[in-house]
Amino acid sequence: MRVAIVGAGRGGSAMLEVLREDENIEIVGIVDADTEAPGIQKARQYGVPVAEKIDQISGYDLLINVTGSKEVSARLHQQLPDNAELIEGASARFFYDQLMKRQREHAQVQSMLVELAHLNSLGQRLNASSDLDEMLTMVLQEAMSLVHVPAASVSLYDAESRMLSLVVSSGFSDAFDNQPPWRVREGGLTEQILRSRKPYAVNDVDDPETAFSLNGVLVDEGVKSLVAVPLVLDDTTVGILYVDDFKPRCFDQEQLRLLSLLAGQAVHSIQKERMIRELRRSQEAMSRLNEELESRIMARTRDLRMANEELLRASQAKSQFISNMSHELRTPLTSINGFSELLIDELFGPINDQQRSYLENILSSGNHLLGLINGILDMAKIESGRMGLELDRFDVGRVIEDAGRVLQGFAAKAGATLEFKVDDDVPVMLIDRTKFKQILYNLCSNALKFSPEGGVVTVRASVEEMPTIGEDGGSMRALRVEVQDQGIGIAAKDIDRIFNPFEQVEGDHARRFEGTGLGLSLTKRLVELHGGTIGVTSELGKGSCFYFTLPIEEVDEEGALAEQTIAERTQEQREVKPVQVTVKEHHKPTPVSADAPLILVVDDDQGSQELATLYLTEAGYRVCRASDGYEALERAREEHPFMIMLDVMMPGKDGWEVLQELKLDPATADIPVMMCSVAEGQELGVALGATDYITKPIDRKALSSKLASLGLGLKRGNKTVHILAVDDDPKIRELYLASLSADGYRVHTAANGHEALEMAEAIEPDVILLDLMMSEVDGFTVVERLKQHPRLMDIPVIVVSAKELTVAERMQLAGKVEDLVSKEGLSKEELIAQVHHVEQTYPQRAGLQDSVSGLFNHRYLQIRLSQEINRAERNKQPFSVVLLDIDQFSKFCEVAGQAYAQSALHKIGELLLRDSRGSDVASRYRIDEFVAVLTGTEVAGALRVAMRYRNSIENYPFPMEEKLGEFGLTVSAGVAQYPEDGETPEALMATCQKLVRKAKEEGRNRVAYKENGEVKVV
Repeated sequence: MRVAIVGAGRGGSAMLEVLREDENIEIVGIVDADTEAPGIQKARQYGVPVAEKIDQISGYDLLINVTGSKEVSARLHQQLPDNAELIEGASARFFYDQLMKRQREHAQVQSMLVELAHLNSLGQRLNASSDLDEMLTMVLQEAMSLVHVPAASVSLYDAESRMLSLVVSSGFSDAFDNQPPWRVREGGLTEQILRSRKPYAVNDVDDPETAFSLNGVLVDEGVKSLVAVPLVLDDTTVGILYVDDFKPRCFDQEQLRLLSLLAGQAVHSIQKERMIRELRRSQEAMSRLNEELESRIMARTRDLRMANEELLRASQAKSQFISNMSHELRTPLTSINGFSELLIDELFGPINDQQRSYLENILSSGNHLLGLINGILDMAKIESGRMGLELDRFDVGRVIEDAGRVLQGFAAKAGATLEFKVDDDVPVMLIDRTKFKQILYNLCSNALKFSPEGGVVTVRASVEEMPTIGEDGGSMRALRVEVQDQGIGIAAKDIDRIFNPFEQVEGDHARRFEGTGLGLSLTKRLVELHGGTIGVTSELGKGSCFYFTLPIEEVDEEGALAEQTIAERTQEQREVKPVQVTVKEHHKPTPVSADAPLILVVDDDQGSQELATLYLTEAGYRVCRASDGYEALERAREEHPFMIMLDVMMPGKDGWEVLQELKLDPATADIPVMMCSVAEGQELGVALGATDYITKPIDRKALSSKLASLGLGLKRGNKTVHILAVDDDPKIRELYLASLSADGYRVHTAANGHEALEMAEAIEPDVILLDLMMSEVDGFTVVERLKQHPRLMDIPVIVVSAKELTVAERMQLAGKVEDLVSKEGLSKEELIAQVHHVEQTYPQRAGLQDSVSGLFNHRYLQIRLSQEINRAERNKQPFSVVLLDIDQFSKFCEVAGQAYAQSALHKIGELLLRDSRGSDVASRYRIDEFVAVLTGTEVAGALRVAMRYRNSIENYPFPMEEKLGEFGLTVSAGVAQYPEDGETPEALMATCQKLVRKAKEEGRNRVAYKENGEVKVV
């Protein structure tokens, strides 16, 4: 606005000063006939045009007459342009008063902003400290600065003892600072302040009207005026803030208000210190409790270990006793049964009928006892874990036919008929052929034993679908074999007991039909060894049906047909004639690629070496050999082969010693080892780190199969997150660089503990990957030093080691590392998953938190969406995504300003958290977009949540939203469901964006979703 002033006396001069302070007003001139008037002189100083007549001034919108002369006003009205206005008399005075008021308010606002800046700065400094004296000293310095006093102090009050203690002070002598606590005097100033809980100001302590006596210490210090402000925490006065001056002065209300605000800061400092002190006490108590608990756990673990060792010794002694007794009894029983059969066959002369009857009884009892001993021995081997399975792929139909030919003889003796029915889709299966036949023999002989004369026993084999137990909730194929008889049947009360060792059905049947009571129990264990189940259905007088199921390991049709063809050809060869093998055929040269995997064969037997070499070269592998343990270790370090075939029984250094040294040497620890021995030792091999195990004599087909199964497995190989990877193996460090850098992380590597500590202090990484077993400074020492460093103690540490940790080592690392993973088979996917886990545990440190809204940010959302998709795929459960877009947010930023816009975003974040479940994820997606991931929620439920979000935001009174008009801040939302609306994070978010655009097209404050493929808006 352009303004001209008429009259340059005191009124005009004052008006000129006021108008100059308003940046929205331009003074185009001042008019007065007196060229020496005060206003004219000021105008010349300020560069404002001056004139003696009004017609010398032009271009003004407003003309202010401050002369008070009616004649001047009359002339001005006559000369006033059409587009200008005239203010005079009372109106001019009112205009002046309003401008003055505006200036005072502006000055007051500026003063408040300065105060707020001071208080904000003080609050930040207080938050950074945890020492009470330091925090209260900051408050004192701020109070002295704002009120302009030379001295101040803070004393804390104990209500029980009614004692005040000086905590901090400034501007006083050493004697004042060292004064002891003092008791509050009745009727004194301190008691009055504590009782009223209001600031109390004394402008002059020597004023006779002051109704109290000043503390003698303050008198000695020369205090003449002061303000005492009580520090009130939870309706309890905990101390007093004093500001003092050494001369009389008047403290105004504005100063008292500022001191009250600073007193609040002091109270928060006291409260913070008390909470920290209480937290430390709780942590110390928890630490003591943990130590006591750990001590009890270790003592209990020691007792349990001793008890387990005792049980193990007892079990081993029992197994050894049963095994020894079984073998000792078998020898005389073999003689008894054999000689009985010789006598019955009359090889040494005729015998009479009574002798034959007695001999047959002896043979029958001997066979019964031998069966019992064999069953006991087998049960003992199963219970001790020494009975394994010799698995291979066989045509189940042919195995059943083989067993049937043997069982037909038993059926003929029992006077019964045995029938076999095998479905065409029964496949080639991975089974132990011998033990599978034993299961059939036991069930069929049991059925024949209880079948009546002329009865029929039917064996059926088929394939059925069975539900799996697990997260995927799918199904698997299984072989089902049923043995149906027409015998006496089993009572319902006895069915649960028949599979228990040494138990038989009670009554006449048990006495009439012989049995050891071990057959069904042993059969059950053999079925379970294959991973199967066994059961029975029966009815008295109508027979029984025993059945068992074995899981089928799926193979492709070509593989199954090929294996079936091999099995058929092998069976035909066995039935027709032995396989003929010529030396020429086996020793013809086989070309081997120069880059084929190298296998080290270790065996002291030259023949075994030659045979293994022949098998391996025919399979396409390169071979090097060693004849003893010492040579094996040397060749392994020199050649670093793809795999080692290691014999156990060797002179000097046996295979177990070689295996231990291989696994302890970093240069050979990663080489797969296949143990080869005629002795039982698979468990020891696995315990020492062997990859696989095979027994002698070596089966060519089995060896090729194992090598093929190993081959593929062994060939696998916006804020920046900084990762420090520590490992003394350069290959592992190279793996970290390649794997993590490709995923967007900044990777730093260190080769030892010293280097790791130096780099950690220099770059302060977001996470540390740490190997335990390193020379000089090991991983345990690195962890200890990290946790003692004030800047590094909070950095998450993931221990990556192939070392098996002892209980003491686990206790040493407890609470100091973030996770523990195995270096064996460590893949890129597993490593990335571990780093993501640490990022989610420390989202703020990893830059995954939005500073404005307080929610997670866009990067966290991407990680979480991928995890939710994997989880939903495993559990076969849906989840939904809600995208919220704030309507008119750009306009709101323009009319309200950035401060109010950021405040609105923060509040919307709070509303989303309030209206979300604990399992849901809320994040800020873009500038004015928010996303909620609703776990286990379908569209209908997600739609209700979206409506709740919408209503909360619509009904909240955001400051300054009235500038948007009638409606204020609202949101438009889109709801998408996995997997119907997208199977990837990108596809889900693209669907949400389209739905939000549709909601905006229909009008503000709406929610769009899909139902049966059709978009709907509500």
